[in-house]
Amino acid sequence: MKKTILALSIAQIALASGAAYAQSAAADAPAASGGEVEKIIITATRRDTLVQDTPLAITAYTQDTLANNQVKDLATMTAMVPSLVVEPHSDSGGVHVYMRGVGSANHTELGDPAVAFYVDGIYVARPQGATALMYDLNHVEVARGPQGTLNGRNSTAGAVNLVSGAPSTSKVFGSASVTVGDYHRLQTQAMINIPLSDDIALRIAAIKDQHDGYVDFRKGSNVMPGAQKYGAGNQQGARASLLWKFTPDLKATFIADYYADTGAGNIYLAAEPKAGQELRSALIDTVGTLDQSIVTAKGKVQWRPVDGIEAQYLGAWSRLKRSNASDADAGFYPGFKAENRTEWGQFDSVSNELQLRSDSEAPLQWVGGLFFFKEKNKIRFDIDRSQISEEMLAQSIATGSVIFVQPTVGQYASAMSFIQGNRQLHSKAAFAQASYELDPVWKLTAGARYTKDHKFDIGGQNWACPNWPDNAPRGATLTPNQIAQLVTPGVGTINTHNIGPGGTVNQATCGNTYGDNTADLAYGQATWLGRVEYKVSKDILTFASVTTGFHSPAIGDGGATTKPEKLTSYEFGFKSDLLDRQLSLNIDAFWMKYKDKLESQVVNNTLQNFNAAGASVKGIEAEWAWRPTSVDRFSGNATWLKARYDDFLSCDVDAARANGQSCGTTAPTVNVGGSVLKHAPTFASTLMYEHDFDTGKGRITPRISAHYETESFVGSGAFSDDVPGHPGVKMQKAYTTLDLSVRYEPRGKAYTAELFVNNATDKEVKYDAIEVCTQVGAPCQPKQQIWAAYYNNPRTLGARVSMKF
Repeated sequence: MKKTILALSIAQIALASGAAYAQSAAADAPAASGGEVEKIIITATRRDTLVQDTPLAITAYTQDTLANNQVKDLATMTAMVPSLVVEPHSDSGGVHVYMRGVGSANHTELGDPAVAFYVDGIYVARPQGATALMYDLNHVEVARGPQGTLNGRNSTAGAVNLVSGAPSTSKVFGSASVTVGDYHRLQTQAMINIPLSDDIALRIAAIKDQHDGYVDFRKGSNVMPGAQKYGAGNQQGARASLLWKFTPDLKATFIADYYADTGAGNIYLAAEPKAGQELRSALIDTVGTLDQSIVTAKGKVQWRPVDGIEAQYLGAWSRLKRSNASDADAGFYPGFKAENRTEWGQFDSVSNELQLRSDSEAPLQWVGGLFFFKEKNKIRFDIDRSQISEEMLAQSIATGSVIFVQPTVGQYASAMSFIQGNRQLHSKAAFAQASYELDPVWKLTAGARYTKDHKFDIGGQNWACPNWPDNAPRGATLTPNQIAQLVTPGVGTINTHNIGPGGTVNQATCGNTYGDNTADLAYGQATWLGRVEYKVSKDILTFASVTTGFHSPAIGDGGATTKPEKLTSYEFGFKSDLLDRQLSLNIDAFWMKYKDKLESQVVNNTLQNFNAAGASVKGIEAEWAWRPTSVDRFSGNATWLKARYDDFLSCDVDAARANGQSCGTTAPTVNVGGSVLKHAPTFASTLMYEHDFDTGKGRITPRISAHYETESFVGSGAFSDDVPGHPGVKMQKAYTTLDLSVRYEPRGKAYTAELFVNNATDKEVKYDAIEVCTQVGAPCQPKQQIWAAYYNNPRTLGARVSMKF
């Protein structure tokens, strides 16, 4: 399979290159019977342009294409976009998004994503927003590389924008679909567009998607009958859009958007599973729960005050609320329990952007604007831990149940609570960008943005109850701190040193005083862009650009702060419509230089932010879509990537742990230079082929899609070297996944019926490997190390019926 995919990738690129040579002779020839490749209008440059006329490395798909590929969210879209990886997480309800080996592993209120996520042009600040369902979209566009001039902060790796379907005053129309599958999968969605007058239209869309979990409960798990398994999903969304054309030159769109997820969340599984052990199973003492919702109110006003100028205002208010619980030990240490809980979390944001731009065919095209963003976060996140005695563990194993609810007298318990009651960000920016056509083939573009941010935390508290993290290995001689953690007779939370769900946190109940998280951080940053375009012919565009971007500095526990991450990117691109526009081929070469690259890693059970010295990312991306005949469609992408850290000295936390050392004391510092970045395989490719068979009454279309990647580093931190005693634990070996489907469309397309298989070979792909017991004195110390990882979804089967009217 590997050799086949490599050969097909090379052959298709070579074919397209040869076609480019013949393009000038065929420029004025009539279109062939195969028809042209689909054209999509995008808004990445703050104006409406075709993908093939936009001098950016950008991928776009319509809703129909997403549906035909069983895409329901960003995570299920990864194979369709070069160098895109979406990594799941458990205790946050969010995901980590990477592009070109660059992303952010900080999913908490302490960090920000490195890939900016937008819905209808409105910035979504929290990584939980990237889990939103994709339904009733006009299209989705994914821009790769820094987008700092027009998108600003935290878009160093790229930007994703979901553009919802717009209301229309022309006629009543709608759509509906039902999807069923194994794991009791059921998805229903519907949309209707209603013109209320010649100037007003309403569009309403809704979706619900649910399925059972993928992770089985092992014998001995402490769960109630009917509990959701980890991996279970229960998502729903609704959107109402109102278009009002006040005058021919003034119109507004108002959108109310709701999204909720009440599934079970994800869980770490064994990165080194034992022989005969089912990978997708775990010994559970905390059932996964998630109650997450996002409510957004948006408005877009477009006004043409005079001919040739358009003004646009984008405004939004959004509230994300979340509570959840997850099993942090995942049953790796029988008799030891670690439970992570978000007791409450609320993230409010207000966004305002005012744009003024040219709206004519003049050689000079320009856009400028002002941006204001405010976010206020409050959250309480608890960790409860407890450890039964060696004698109690032996008794539990003998009875076949090694999971317990609470420790008893003489056993260990401790807790942590992170309470951030008022953490805010105030951000404002001004930007401008202009393009000038020197002549019909040459165009120059320049742009700049200045951002001024103020981050602060008022009264944030970190509680350690009572002496975290000082659990003792079973059978060890106890220290005074460890004796203080033994459960003593009495009543209330102080009896166990566990906070417990909803428990009060103060000095009396915790047995300790809190650490202060108060912090205040203000900074400003300028970013800029320079680009030159050259039209080789009507259907071939080349461009070269230099772009800068930055990622916001982070505030960490204890009020610690980092420096901002900065980036300069050099790109050369080639976009073409060849063979009478039957073939689209886009190639982008890039070199990105990072300074003070931001990293996050769990150390002693806390998430810490730090700056690496820098990193260099070089690569070539290719995308193609080819319709050689009216019934055949080939498409795909390929990426070659070299993403490495530059020289800097640091401590390898994982190696230190394996060698019984500790960073900052006994462990040596080593040069990280040359280590590969996370999720940066040397080569990756996706190939897709469809063929239409005419049945007389309709057509049957089978589809095959294969995705291949070479070996990649998936561990946390900046060290891709092997962990002593655990070879390859932080690596994902080269792999291939396969998706299959067949759909039927009758003449007239009254409906579409489809059967599909995702991950047909049931390939297990590892994400985010981590050593789950890093703190000194924890039960796995001093010799035992257990590594865990998130994995992709198993093979799933399904059927979909959809209709439009």
